[in-house]
Amino acid sequence: MNFINVYAPKYDTAGKFWPIVHNSMIFSLVLMHIIAVGIFALKKLSLASTLTIPLPVLTLLFNEYCRKRFLPIFVAYSAESLIKKDREDQNDATMTQFYENLVNAYKDPALLPIHYSPNNDSLRSPLIPQA
Repeated sequence: MNFINVYAPKYDTAGKFWPIVHNSMIFSLVLMHIIAVGIFALKKLSLASTLTIPLPVLTLLFNEYCRKRFLPIFVAYSAESLIKKDREDQNDATMTQFYENLVNAYKDPALLPIHYSPNNDSLRSPLIPQA
């Protein structure tokens, strides 16, 4: 399969930014719950305040579950999946050709020379006539 003008961005983080986003969201949720409990207490809404008190605890329990379940995936890939991928690459006959073509795989279209068509369209002809 050939891809033309494909550019892999250098800022790709491979999902390592998601734990930061998750922690920020959990912090914001807990802060929001605490503020809500305070507002309900100031307005003398004891039922709403009482029902809101378990929410930060439940949010922190959910955060702990996510840390145990998903954080190891973001920190490192499993050895089993890496070994499997390496073996697939070793057995793939097209990988040598892929590595050879990798050097010239991307050429920025802005840096390519301009090719004018032989058609003398007024819309496509150069502004300065060539002698």
